[in-house]
Amino acid sequence: MEQRNNYKLTWDELAKTSNSSKTYVAGYLEEEKFEKTAKKTISVLQETTKINQSDIVLEIGCGVGRVGKPISKLCKKWIGTDISSNMLGHARKRLEDIQNIELLELSDVGLAEIPTDSVDLVYCTVVFMHLYEWDRYKYVKEAHRVLKEGGRLFVDNFDITTDIGWKLFEEGYNIPASERPPYLSSFSTGDELSTYLTRAKFKEVNLHHWSKAWVGAYGVK
Repeated sequence: MEQRNNYKLTWDELAKTSNSSKTYVAGYLEEEKFEKTAKKTISVLQETTKINQSDIVLEIGCGVGRVGKPISKLCKKWIGTDISSNMLGHARKRLEDIQNIELLELSDVGLAEIPTDSVDLVYCTVVFMHLYEWDRYKYVKEAHRVLKEGGRLFVDNFDITTDIGWKLFEEGYNIPASERPPYLSSFSTGDELSTYLTRAKFKEVNLHHWSKAWVGAYGVK
């Protein structure tokens, strides 16, 4: 079985086609559903990080651009990063008519391709569930490096302390260890996420809960 931390191999395999990339990113193919769920994500980001038209915004794990497409209308520039070249290939086709975007393939866990103190907002949504804890923290640390002073970070995951989060956890528990796919979701608590931000020296760290299953942490450099 593939190793869970071989993220590039796993997600390039899952994103071989446009349809498979959408399925594994969101669980559906319809653009209307993409737009609906993206609106909810943007609503949460607006409430927590206050996106504005002067912001250079970076997304960690942008996939096919589900959130990036609408968020590009709200900021000066949107930078979508992903470790999967296949995901980025599908994103380029979906976003080809949008002028204020840049897509970057990451060579490894982290943001080595992004200059220090260069962006105003970093967010990472529906990605931490696929990462080891150490790699979650690596992205938080790297976000602190690439953000300008006063820049904002938002990260999220399923909350294992909720009824829905626990139900999803039990579904994975019931799969024999040798048969669990490397992309199987793993969960967080609010304390875990806020600890990453605090240890990475973010200030004004807060939690946001929504949809009876999700928790996000946000803070300021």
